[in-house]
Amino acid sequence: MDKSEFIFNLIPCAIFLLDENKNIIEVNERIKDYFGYEIEEIKGKNLYQLPIKKEEIEELFEKIGKIARINFLTKDGKSKIGMGLLSEIKGERKKYILIIHDVTEEELLRLKLKEKETILKEWEEFAEKSLAGIYIYDENFNFLYVNPAFCEVWGLPREEIMKKKAYELVYPEDIPLVKEIAQKRFSGEIEVASFILRALDKNGKLKYGKVAGRVTKLGDKKVIMGTVIDITEMKEYEKELVSEHQLLEKTIEGTIYAITRIVETRDPYTAGHQAKVAKLSEAIAKEIGLKNIKEILWASLLHDVGKISVPSEILVLPRKLNPIEFGVIKTHPITGYNIVKLIPNFERIAEIILQHHERLDGSGYPRGIKGEEILKEARIIAVSDVVEAMVSYRPYRDALTLEDALEEIRKNKGIKYDKEVVEICIDLFKRKKFSFED
Repeated sequence: MDKSEFIFNLIPCAIFLLDENKNIIEVNERIKDYFGYEIEEIKGKNLYQLPIKKEEIEELFEKIGKIARINFLTKDGKSKIGMGLLSEIKGERKKYILIIHDVTEEELLRLKLKEKETILKEWEEFAEKSLAGIYIYDENFNFLYVNPAFCEVWGLPREEIMKKKAYELVYPEDIPLVKEIAQKRFSGEIEVASFILRALDKNGKLKYGKVAGRVTKLGDKKVIMGTVIDITEMKEYEKELVSEHQLLEKTIEGTIYAITRIVETRDPYTAGHQAKVAKLSEAIAKEIGLKNIKEILWASLLHDVGKISVPSEILVLPRKLNPIEFGVIKTHPITGYNIVKLIPNFERIAEIILQHHERLDGSGYPRGIKGEEILKEARIIAVSDVVEAMVSYRPYRDALTLEDALEEIRKNKGIKYDKEVVEICIDLFKRKKFSFED
């Protein structure tokens, strides 16, 4: 192999030597890498016989001396992309030299980069138009991007926000929380975080934002990318709802206390009874851990409202009631139930009132239900009612001692009265010094 032939085969491009009829006279060894053919398979063929589109070959001859794109197939059918340059060799007979450089990898990389650029451009257009605030910041809390909606949340121009650390936009008391959650995400302890934070706008007004973000990669940097939605109006509305709910509860409580006073005017000897029963019932319920304390409080205050239908002559009799009179008294839980159930959302309270004279062994009234059939709240009121009634004066007897009342519920613990309720009631008086009068 002479020097020129060595150089010819060393050039990192496919080289074709063509005659005036476009027949291939010579090729270099690079043809094997580009097309997958042996030299002997190519030599002697016409250029149009190669797996190159006819129009691309014609374009090469139309643009002699200029680079043109060529798409070709390898022997095993793989698509490749090349840049071709056709030059004419001067001499007695017309000859051509065609040089093809394989740019498949470079072209695929270019297409990928172009695709990424397109996606990035589309994402940025989306982010710029998003109604949610979008942000990106690095491990040093430096902002890399914020969209217009983010700027609107904080009421600051983008240029000013980009100069700040991410945590500098947050309400001072919330800064440790923001730093802690960010560090946990950067360390991999948590992947996604969602929380509510507070901030002050440029006018010093308190604002609330619902923030969600996760760690991702931007180039070789770890960043947190996320969204923020201004929920200030929602928070203010929640406060208004809480305020209105509190006002409604006070109105209900006022109405309930007014009803208890009406009942008490018909029986002056039991004045304050319902309020005292409510006080003890509430204390027991809290010790047990019941969630809806208001429910048992209101049921306790209304437990004797049904006595409004009992003739006052029976309520104030200075003697023990005969069976007929007691039968009238025993209707008051049903009357109370029928009155209270008409109040919206008071259906369960009405049921508690209906059951407050039931007993675990079925000896109570009006339905004679037993054990777990009786609501826990009704079992609490049953114990409170007995204790308060026994220690209070009645026209047919003097007030009994607290020990007498506690002994009554102790000896009937687990029989008539709920065991847990009795034990807590006794503990409240003995150890925690509960008093009806405090």
